[in-house]
Amino acid sequence: MKLMSFRDTLSAAALAGAMVVTATALAAPAVPSVTLPQRISAAELKRMLLDQPGMFEIVDVRPPATYADFSLPGSVNATIAAVIANPAYLKGVVPLIIVDRDGSLAMAVGGILSQKTQRSIRVLYGGLEAYWSDSAPLLPPVAPAPAAASVQPVKPGASVSANAKPAAPASAPAGSAAPAKKSAGC
Repeated sequence: MKLMSFRDTLSAAALAGAMVVTATALAAPAVPSVTLPQRISAAELKRMLLDQPGMFEIVDVRPPATYADFSLPGSVNATIAAVIANPAYLKGVVPLIIVDRDGSLAMAVGGILSQKTQRSIRVLYGGLEAYWSDSAPLLPPVAPAPAAASVQPVKPGASVSANAKPAAPASAPAGSAAPAKKSAGC
């Protein structure tokens, strides 16, 4: 009978432990994946409002009094509890965009809804604070109208002489001059 040395005993124990760890890791159930809502920027939401109206649904989870002060066009105000409990928000073909003041509550609500549905859930990154402070204009810029030339209309039947001089442009009224600067009173 052969006696095992201390080193052999440790090697055998380590091997047995490795086999147990490997077997446990292989037998462990798979961890379910966590689906999170997509974040969209204020500029992207502005483009969507202009280019794709009606192709998404916007839910504002701010208090009703704040919502009444200002809101996004086409948005619906709902409480957080109503959004989570109402199955109508889980069903839908178009993406659901959730907005709030700073994006934190909207992300929490979006995370809960994302676990319950396959519907595309999006959250405004930075909330409405980011939307209103974003420097990008809501509408494309409009080119200014060209200045009208100072041409006097001709009455029908009136003759125009070849030597006629154009009328001088009207001068600005005296009351529209720049006001004198006033001191701040300090």
